[in-house]
Formats: sequence, C-alpha cells, structure tokens
Amino acid sequence: MPPIVRPAARRLTGFLSRWLVVAALAVGLAGCGLGLVYPRLDTVVGFYIEGLVTLDKAQSAELKRILAGNLDWHRRSELDRYSAFLRELAGAVERGAGREDWIVASRRTEEYWRRVFEQAAPGYAALAATFTDAQVAELLSNLEREDEKDRREFDSRTPGQRAERREKSMRRALERFTGPLTPAQRALIREHVASSPSFMPEWLENRRVWRGELAEALAGRRNGAEFEARMQVLVARPDELWTPRYRAAVEQRRESLVDFVAALDATLSAPQRAAARRQLLALADEVQGLSGRRG
Repeated sequence: MPPIVRPAARRLTGFLSRWLVVAALAVGLAGCGLGLVYPRLDTVVGFYIEGLVTLDKAQSAELKRILAGNLDWHRRSELDRYSAFLRELAGAVERGAGREDWIVASRRTEEYWRRVFEQAAPGYAALAATFTDAQVAELLSNLEREDEKDRREFDSRTPGQRAERREKSMRRALERFTGPLTPAQRALIREHVASSPSFMPEWLENRRVWRGELAEALAGRRNGAEFEARMQVLVARPDELWTPRYRAAVEQRRESLVDFVAALDATLSAPQRAAARRQLLALADEVQGLSGRRG
C-alpha cells in the first residue's frame, strides 16, 4: 500500500486483515464512524501528506483540489460497488460461506483497492512533479524515519506480545460483527496467529526497496510521461516491485487467513450469523447513503 495514505488506511482496515477486509475502505471506517470520517477523508490524507513534505501555498491548494476530486470520484464510482458487495457478503455469511467464497471476497477487495490507487496516481504524480530538490529530500527522509519508527515499535515487543496484540485485535474486530465468540472460536484465532507469524521484517525490507524506486522516479520527475508511468506503478501497482521474500510472505499470509476465515465460518451459530448479516446490511445501507443514491 502506498505510504502516502498509510495512517488513513489504518483507520480503514479493521476487519480481519488487509487481505480479507470487507470492502476495505468501507468496513474499517465502520469502527470509527463511517458517516463522520468518510466525508473528511481527503482532509485526513491531506494532513498526512503535508506532514511528510512541506508544500508551498500553490502546492497545498493543488493537493486539496486533487484529494477532493479523488473523494468525489470514489463517492460516485465506488460506493455503490461496496454496498452491493456487502449485501452479497451478508447473504454468503447467512447461508455459510466456504473457502472459495472467501477467496473471491479477498480478490474483489484487492481489485477495489487497486481501482482507488489507479485513479489517484496521476494526481499524486502531477503534484510530485512540482517538488523542489529540498522537498524531495524532505519526503524521502520522513518516509525513512516513519519506517524506522515502525521497526523500533516492532522490535520493542516480544513475539508473545506481538501475538497477543494480533489475537486481541482480530477478536475485537470479529465480535463487532458476530457478537461474543465461543472459547473454541477464540482458540481458532489463537491457532491462526501462532501459525502465521508477522512478516514485518519482510515488509520493512520491501519498503526500503520501494523507497529506492521512489527516489529514482523523483530524480526524473521532469521527464513527463516516463515519470507518470513510474509513479503509476509505485502508487497503483507496487506489487510489481515486491521482493521475492515479501511476495512469498504475503501469499502465505493470504492462504492462512482464508483457511482461518473458512474454518471460523463453519463454527458460527445461527445467532452469530444473524448478527453478522445485520451488521453487514446496516453498513451496506450506510455506504450507499454516502454515495448520495438510495437503493
């Protein structure tokens, strides 16, 4: 995921993990007030970008215009898709979803993310093309500083502490939809976390490679179409730049998560399925309401 939206994305991804988030933008927002946060998402992202690089007055105005356009496009083009997806997922959960259902859900979620960043990339590239050498240096330095902060935070915890935090986070996210989990269901979470350790080291190394590619692209930011093409990859298709170790770690985590969700789904009681269905349908209604169109 591109770093320019990482804190916003952390607010947006609260259900299960980044690879099986239900309509990632929408569901994560549910935990922090969809109706309150979504209309201000451009402001949230704008604050973060301006925290990474100091923009002049004209650049700041252009950033606001770009982000407002992104949000307007997202509202017009994407939210109805998310709403329909959530309704389909509600039906799948009600009747019992199998492993293939969850694989399809994960792939569709990734497609939604890619569309968001494909649409956003030209605006980010146009803004970056106006950066001075000092702004480029500031941006790269701050990105490296944030990655180092993540590294220190990761290293400050023991493997047991990391597992405990992941387990607690997953349990809370699931229980927002299903209500209280049974001891057996909690044990499934514990087993999943134990069998799929963090890939933070691989992620950080991949980030280092990504930052190197960004530095090279920004060095040629006056090169017009060539720069735009490189930024399109960096922002919208960063998986093309993944290291082999990171790619393998992501694929392993994806498979492990799909197996876990399918196993958990098989244990859901009728009341839990009904609760999840209600939550997903309520969220679908809220998402559709934000699009400005009613079903």
